[in-house]
Amino acid sequence: MRRRVLVGIVTGVVVLASAAVVTGTALREENGGSTAGYSGAARDSVGGMSAPAIAPDSAGRAEIAPVAPGSPVDPALAGQDVIRTARLSVQVGDPVTAAAQVRSAATAAGGYVSDEQSGPGRAGLSLRVPTEKLDALADRVAGLGTVTDRGGQARDVTGQVADLDGRVAAQQASVARVRALLDRAGSISEIVTVESELASREAALESLLRRTAALRDQVSLATVDVTLLPAPVVAPPSTGGFLGGLETGWTGLKAIGSGLLTGIGFLLPVLPLLAVLAGAVLWGRKIVRKRRPAAPQE
Repeated sequence: MRRRVLVGIVTGVVVLASAAVVTGTALREENGGSTAGYSGAARDSVGGMSAPAIAPDSAGRAEIAPVAPGSPVDPALAGQDVIRTARLSVQVGDPVTAAAQVRSAATAAGGYVSDEQSGPGRAGLSLRVPTEKLDALADRVAGLGTVTDRGGQARDVTGQVADLDGRVAAQQASVARVRALLDRAGSISEIVTVESELASREAALESLLRRTAALRDQVSLATVDVTLLPAPVVAPPSTGGFLGGLETGWTGLKAIGSGLLTGIGFLLPVLPLLAVLAGAVLWGRKIVRKRRPAAPQE
C-alpha cells in the first residue's frame, strides 16, 4: 500500500513539473515573438525533454521555407512595401457605356472589379489592379471624360512586412523544434503534452501567415475607386452683331409663325360649327323680314 501511495505521489510531481515547464516555455515565446527570441543556441523543453535548435542561416534566422514575395512594384518604389489607393470622379456622356470601358481596362491591366454600384445616370466601381499599373489605369479612366476629382494615398508598410516575416520565421522554427520533441516522446503523458503545445504553436503560425498574406495582397494590388457622372448639358453661346440680330429675328419669326399655325389648327375644327351658326342666324333674319308687315305708303 505504501509503495502505491509513493508511486502516485512521484507521478503527480512529474506531471506538475512537466506542465510548469510547458507554461514557462509558452510565456517566454509570447514575450519574445521576434527572431531574436529564437537564437541558434535556443532549445525547446516540453514535458522534461529538450530538442536541439534549428541551425540558423547567415542572417541569424532559422532555415525554413521562405515566404512567397508579393508582385513586383513600381521601380520608383523598389525595395519598399507600399499600399496604394486612388480615387477618380469623371463626367462622361454615358455612364453605362463608360462603366463597361472601365471594366475592360481593369481586366486588361490584370485586375478585376471588386465592387460595382450603378444608378440612374451614374455608376461607381471599385477596382483592384497590380500596383505597378495603377497610374496607367488611372490615366486611361481619366481620358474617358472630364475629371472633377482625383486623389490617392501611399502608405509604407515595409516595417510591418519585415516584422511579420520575422515572426513567421521564428514561429516556424519553434514548430519544427516541438515536432522534433514529439518524435522523441517516450510515454503517453509526454506525447499528450507535446501534441497540445504543438497544436497551440501551429495555430499561432497559421494566424501569422494569414496576416502576412493579407498585407502582401494589399501591397501587390492597389485599390481604385471610380465614380462616373453624366456630363452637364451646355447651351450654345449666343452670336452678336448682324448675324446675331438676323438669328434673333428669324427665331422671332418662327415663333410668330408657330403661334399662327397653332391658332389655325385650333380654329379648323371649330369653323364648321361657326359656319352652321352663322347660316342659322342669316336664315332666321330672312324669315323675320318676310313676316314683318310692310310699312304703309303715304
